Amino acid sequence: MEKLSAGWDAACLRLEDFLRAHNVEPRERLLALTLALLGEAKSLHATTPDVSPIACTMAHVTQVSDAWFAALAGDPERIARAKVAYFSSGRNDLFLDPSPPPEFVAAIRGAAIEAGPTLEFQSLLRKEVDYGAMEEIARETWDQFSWGHVLRAFLLWMAIFFAAWAAYVRFFR
Repeated sequence: MEKLSAGWDAACLRLEDFLRAHNVEPRERLLALTLALLGEAKSLHATTPDVSPIACTMAHVTQVSDAWFAALAGDPERIARAKVAYFSSGRNDLFLDPSPPPEFVAAIRGAAIEAGPTLEFQSLLRKEVDYGAMEEIARETWDQFSWGHVLRAFLLWMAIFFAAWAAYVRFFR
């Protein structure tokens, strides 16, 4: 029983995240929607107990939201347009509202999505990165590298270390 309760807690959190991703506001509406959808998911889960609470909840809320967007768009083929129009409308308080205002529905149905002139489809083939001047500077620096410089720097720092250590031993011990 405790495992099932933990599953429903996780389902509740995932459902809240889903609703937050859809910008549901105010908080009171978010909580009311969460509890209502979770209750419906629990009823559905009773008929299919072999499905996890999270899977049952998310399948239900996805189906409900897709049906709502299809009804909002007036055509099941235009769900994507309705989603874009909803997110750009700024009316966060209307998500999954059974009877949205007619002007909102008209605005969603009248929305048009057009790709701008800067939208280009490109191949996902790997291309070499051009670092420009940085690549040339790095190559010149690497070509000038020699282990003699490293050895001289190491010996210099070792001499400084032993001189400081000798001073410490002589004056502070």
